[in-house]
Amino acid sequence: MRINVYTQELTDEVALVSREDPVSGEIYRAARLFLHSSELLHRGSREEEDDRSAITFWVPSSPHRRAQFADAFFRIADIFRTGGLS
Repeated sequence: MRINVYTQELTDEVALVSREDPVSGEIYRAARLFLHSSELLHRGSREEEDDRSAITFWVPSSPHRRAQFADAFFRIADIFRTGGLS
């Protein structure tokens, strides 16, 4: 799977998202990066529901996988900061 997001779609808005599994009671967490989108098209019907365009990265439960995931984002941030010229 490939997802392309263009700079015109990016915002600097990030949110922590959490959901509880109704069966196990386990809490799942994610980081959500919002994209530019029309408020008229992407507002949920419930006040607490935010259905705007976004990319959601669910946080792995394993500490080792969380560290690997975080390292990947640090590498992405380096590419953004240097324009890929480092």
